[in-house]
Amino acid sequence: MSNQYLQHRIFPLNTASKYEQYTNVDFRLSFPGRKMVANTMRIEGRFNVYKNSTPDRLSDTDEKSYFDNMVGINAVFQDLTTTTANQGNLELITEAPRYSKMVSSSMATENDMGNSHNSCELRNRTLVLSNRMMRGEKFDFQADADVAQNGMSFSTKPICCLNSAMSGGSLPEVKYSTTGDITFSIRLARNEAVFFGSDVETARAAGDNYNYDLSELSVVFSSVPDDNQPQMPITLATVLNVRQSIQSTFSNISVNIPSMSNGCSVSFLKQSEENNYKFNNTRLERPLKVSQVEYLFNDATNKYITFNLKSQTEILSRYLDSMGRSKVNNFSTSLIKANEAYGVGIPFNQYLDLSVNKFGINITSGISSAEPLVAYLYFHGRIQL
Repeated sequence: MSNQYLQHRIFPLNTASKYEQYTNVDFRLSFPGRKMVANTMRIEGRFNVYKNSTPDRLSDTDEKSYFDNMVGINAVFQDLTTTTANQGNLELITEAPRYSKMVSSSMATENDMGNSHNSCELRNRTLVLSNRMMRGEKFDFQADADVAQNGMSFSTKPICCLNSAMSGGSLPEVKYSTTGDITFSIRLARNEAVFFGSDVETARAAGDNYNYDLSELSVVFSSVPDDNQPQMPITLATVLNVRQSIQSTFSNISVNIPSMSNGCSVSFLKQSEENNYKFNNTRLERPLKVSQVEYLFNDATNKYITFNLKSQTEILSRYLDSMGRSKVNNFSTSLIKANEAYGVGIPFNQYLDLSVNKFGINITSGISSAEPLVAYLYFHGRIQL
């Protein structure tokens, strides 16, 4: 069996000892004569956090510095692109850390972040624990004065089409002859988009920055031998992101997207807080005094649909439906009131061609031009190989 099921480890095309903010990292996944097992791709490496240009490891006094505990290492993967030699571009996910936060908060609670499949992605139950992870690994037998801290090792399963194959049974398999080489590309996030907290802001004011780099970086995936049977059709779930500024009590968002979609999920953040060390860049902001949300679109029969929601319970319920509705979520009353958990969205319950007809949202709220918000729209689509 060992010569049948293989795990591949792929290193970046642009080999380096470390990868820092803004860097584009490309991986070429090649598996001639074999079939990739879908939903098995992971990014692995080591997460190193520094302060100052020296650079210095964080000390025990740097207590109020964090990365989002429900996003983990995915906070550094700003954009994810998947391209095949035969089909071309399959997917480009921009603002990927925010989407990761939307998924984790709609499918799990903070307590669930302590599970093994989350902790290996550097997700954890509290911000205090994320701070501990930023300081790196230390072992009891090592004297702090003698041995430098190591960064935190991680293994994460990125949310992308290669990990989103729709299957009712065994994992689908993608023939190399169908796709050719697959290129998976990552653009690393700026430091300001990853870290936040009062210690981070204080250091910034003093001319010191919180920085990160990734080392020992690789992508792993599994494959099986090609049985020379015709490729069975495989459907991959995709995500497409659009961002819009909203700055009035009655805000209209109207967009076309070049794909089929079966739903839209939206989260918000104040423009003044975006990429600001003082604030969490993946915070799910609650717009001020939302009193009504209206969705406008044409259904599969080209019938014009308007869907009007006024109840906050119904607005949030539809958002969670658009994200796939789980038995648990992190949308507690206390977090909603604390402005830490909010979203709007709607499932279409069918795939619509939004390249032909626009999708619209009207939001009535207390938003003003004095404090505009960014609306991040994520459309849930699919492609078939």
